[in-house]
Amino acid sequence: MIAWSDTGTIAGFRLFLIVASFVLGIIAIIATLLAFFGATWWPFDWLANVRWYLMWILLIVAIIYSLTARGWLLIALVVALGINAFFVLPLWLGSQPEATGEDSITVAHLDAEGGFSDRPEAMEWLRTVDADVLLISQGTSEIINQIVGPESPWIVLLAPELENTAGQIVLGTQPWDVAVTPTGQGSDTVVRVTVGGPATTYDVVTAWGPTVTNSTNADRLEARLDTIESLTASATNPVVVVGNLGATRWTYGMRALLSDTPLRDATEGEGYLSTSNASSLPVVGGWLGLPLDVVLMTPTITPISLETGPNLSADHLPVRVVVGPTG
Repeated sequence: MIAWSDTGTIAGFRLFLIVASFVLGIIAIIATLLAFFGATWWPFDWLANVRWYLMWILLIVAIIYSLTARGWLLIALVVALGINAFFVLPLWLGSQPEATGEDSITVAHLDAEGGFSDRPEAMEWLRTVDADVLLISQGTSEIINQIVGPESPWIVLLAPELENTAGQIVLGTQPWDVAVTPTGQGSDTVVRVTVGGPATTYDVVTAWGPTVTNSTNADRLEARLDTIESLTASATNPVVVVGNLGATRWTYGMRALLSDTPLRDATEGEGYLSTSNASSLPVVGGWLGLPLDVVLMTPTITPISLETGPNLSADHLPVRVVVGPTG
């Protein structure tokens, strides 16, 4: 017969915590380091997408390990935690230039991949959202049929070529000019909408792509970002990039886009604006997704307001941004 004492139980639980935190901590440390080599192999770049999760894992593991054990691993955990925090904290610590408050435009975007399980409410939001341009990625003609009509403010500027086939939809309150640029990877395109204000004309650029999970998607992402870089370099108007490009700001490709162009991340200073895995869970829902729907813009313009919209039962939350000239 085996008798368990409190001392033995506590010692066993302590050993379990040490082993579990050691294994999980080593994995998180390795993932943190490999994420720097995204240009080498796409799985490493995928790891950069989850720096937010790695930061929290390392924080929890470091606390547990500091309470149960001592040694070199604690130092490594703190260093890795600091690395991920360095990339994540600008979401709160960053700032944007002041706006003049004049000649602004409003852009709303929704990644509609996954469809809608609560269509009436979703369609009502899309039908009535206050915006000059409404961008819908992976949308179908069915969405257009439900939100565009005699009482609607929307004009269809771009729609999928085939009925009931998902693609890019662009709706505007005026007949803005739309240009579609192929990326050279399959049917992937980058869309540019030239929106004219009373004194300022903006190029609103959008694209869609899946998060990289294989080498083919990695090539598609690279071509997508290269096309956006080219359009930004050749633009004569201020540029706003809004959409799910298939990568977070922490990946190699996104960091290269921001360093090689005048574009800056307009979400800095706004906190953690997760858009993927839209969740209705109370309190924690907004912290479980990834900030895949990016907002970027060139230096002469700035976000006046930036927010995620309601849960429309799509795979992503919508994003609405008001943009104006800098002061």
